Amino acid sequence: MLSPRLILKPRIVNFVPLTVFTLLAFGLLPLPISVAATLPAGSEPASVVEQPDSQQQAPAEISIEAERQTALAKQTMIISETPDAGSQSKRLSVVVGLGASVGPAYAGSEVTRVGPIPYVDVRGLLGGRLYISDVNGLGLNLVDTGSFRAGLNVGDAAGRKSTVDAHLRGLPDIGEAASIGGFIAYWSESFAFQATLANRVGPHPGTAASLGTTYSVSPLPNLQLTASISVSWADARSLKTFFGISPAEAAHTAALGNPLPPYTPRSGVFDVSATFAAVYMLGDHWGLVGRVGLVDLIGNSVNDSPLTQRYFQPNIQIGMLYVF
Repeated sequence: MLSPRLILKPRIVNFVPLTVFTLLAFGLLPLPISVAATLPAGSEPASVVEQPDSQQQAPAEISIEAERQTALAKQTMIISETPDAGSQSKRLSVVVGLGASVGPAYAGSEVTRVGPIPYVDVRGLLGGRLYISDVNGLGLNLVDTGSFRAGLNVGDAAGRKSTVDAHLRGLPDIGEAASIGGFIAYWSESFAFQATLANRVGPHPGTAASLGTTYSVSPLPNLQLTASISVSWADARSLKTFFGISPAEAAHTAALGNPLPPYTPRSGVFDVSATFAAVYMLGDHWGLVGRVGLVDLIGNSVNDSPLTQRYFQPNIQIGMLYVF
């Protein structure tokens, strides 16, 4: 879902056609995703050994319920601070959704904006190795032992329009760029940990890293909750892109009646956040999703910037999803 961290946030806009192309390439669109259970090892086919209906359905019911719980837990984990951790099925799963976001116009803004959030998440490609998600882009799990996962991903690092907030008047727009990075994640029962490193390539290059942990619980069969905390670091190039002002830019903004002094930030930790997410399935396919993020901009490099009007950056997202 949408994140207030605009330095390396993947966006769904460029991944919708990529998702459709990939599904067509694999011959999986359109394809209703169903969960099928196999008979236990050593058992005879139903045509040879007749069993009561209750005995024949029990393994299927158990398998379906397990798959549902895995999918439910994964969808909640994806919108937490450790999106690559947690249990993951080898079966293909396709989830789409639409929601709304309420949050700051840009990192550091005191202006609140509301916007739509399209959502697409495809898992289980190449036996669970490949995924496509608007949260963390196109990813490849290079190592997957069940509890430990490591891999690479390519995303779309967001830009910033100067028109989103009058405080940016006179500053140039920041164009979108590609983001290439890697991750390592570990999970054990209810706890998950993840570290990421991403490099913005193209216009306004830079490097950013994050470290997060998540606690997950399912108080009801159809409800999954997560609580996460994370800390993020960025190099001087990244922070200069989003929080810096060059002398030429300062002169231009002053000429337009928006005086902003020149400023050059240094590298360092720039935010800590707490995230609370929930997914509630209304049935086999439809579900409700909600996410509350509490982000605090920290460090002198960010807080001393003339562009930082407010340190505390809360954001809320709500929406519906459909599991094929």
